[in-house]
Amino acid sequence: MENLLLSPQSIAADIDQAVLEIASLTEGQYVTNPSSYADQIAFLAEHGEIQMGEELPWSNDVQKLRGGELSVWAGVNGHGKSLILGQAMLWRMNNQKVVIASLEMKPKETLWRMIKQYAGCVPCRDFALDVLAKFEGRLWIYDQLDSIASDRVIGLIHYAKKHIGADHIVIDSMSKCGMGQENYDKQMAFTDKLQWAAKHHDIHVHLVCHVRKGDKEGNKISKFDIKGSGAIADLTDNIFLVSRNKQREQAKARRDKQTPQKDDEKILQQADVYLDIPKNRHGGKEGVIPLYFDPKSLQYKTRETTQAMCAPF
Repeated sequence: MENLLLSPQSIAADIDQAVLEIASLTEGQYVTNPSSYADQIAFLAEHGEIQMGEELPWSNDVQKLRGGELSVWAGVNGHGKSLILGQAMLWRMNNQKVVIASLEMKPKETLWRMIKQYAGCVPCRDFALDVLAKFEGRLWIYDQLDSIASDRVIGLIHYAKKHIGADHIVIDSMSKCGMGQENYDKQMAFTDKLQWAAKHHDIHVHLVCHVRKGDKEGNKISKFDIKGSGAIADLTDNIFLVSRNKQREQAKARRDKQTPQKDDEKILQQADVYLDIPKNRHGGKEGVIPLYFDPKSLQYKTRETTQAMCAPF
């Protein structure tokens, strides 16, 4: 009779084998043959490694926006990273759907800024309401302020894709996603979840981040200056760094007051803002886009002398 009894060790071994078998069946569905990718390889052979995706408002061959990717937009506080990202999303609303979770700004402020960018000026009441109506079916606002748990952000991305069919979702900002500035493990796990959600739902996730304070506000920033875990820069697909040229602003002010300094003429030849792209995982190209800021329309332009850009829709 004793020989018929199973020992705890043998029972545990059988359970381990059962769990292992379930795990093997689960993972086995992701193992494919090279021929499964024949169409994709044929496309690369015919067209080369061209960068696919949707253009930024400032047409260039440096960067395009594609589904299934995570982008980080970073910069010093007050340098315009949320504003420039808002313009990028406005131009994508021409043929795509956008969800914005601006956790640091009231919905009316986000919408008003985008309405001015669309109008190319400060619009009157009727014009503003007409533009707002044009946003319907193209733009959705996540009406929450202050910090929210990181799991809620993942749930929001799931909702944006499943119920809206969104192509882009903006999370502004990382500091409002329920993690301490020094909790690097949680930041790494959250960034990893964001990248998974982007790929799983084939949606482009835009995450706004702050950078560490330097000795001077005008110091050049790099991807290594992004505040928090280094995994944020490591795991993301694309990085956009927004740098406001404070020296040029000061030189312009002195020019208006007719009190120029020695190097002002050289400084005035520079751009107002530099959009630096130090990481472009799938496009291959990196570079800097010089831009000029129009305070009336809140638009960023490629030339200082041109009028505000025409709305895309």
